[in-house]
Amino acid sequence: MKSPFNAWLLAAGLALAGTVAPTAAHAQINININTAPPVVVGAPTDAQYYYIPEIGGYYDVPAHRYLVQRNGRWERFERLDGYDPRNFHPQYIEYRGAEPWLWKGKGHPHGMPPGQAKKLYGGPGNSGHGRGHGHGPH
Repeated sequence: MKSPFNAWLLAAGLALAGTVAPTAAHAQINININTAPPVVVGAPTDAQYYYIPEIGGYYDVPAHRYLVQRNGRWERFERLDGYDPRNFHPQYIEYRGAEPWLWKGKGHPHGMPPGQAKKLYGGPGNSGHGRGHGHGPH
């Protein structure tokens, strides 16, 4: 007959072996490429939108989404294929709301949403919007 001490010693040895046994190593690497544009120096920490001239669209800072026009509709995207945000020159716009393209302030060189100036001025081929500047024959 086995002694109770031997049984206890065997159980303790098995328990100890389970805690000392090597465990599998797990590693996780997250790489975020092509996500956010550079931070705008001087913009408030609670900025909602940046205007990005390179895409003619916006970046929703809190939502981490780009707003660009596709097929005549404004859509939100987490990343933009074919663009490198490190090359963007975002501009802070002082706008709060859901439709930054309605904002009428600094940021757009003409104060209009992207594409609207072409409609108003006739787009490519229109030389000077019909306004002379006093140079050349009239």
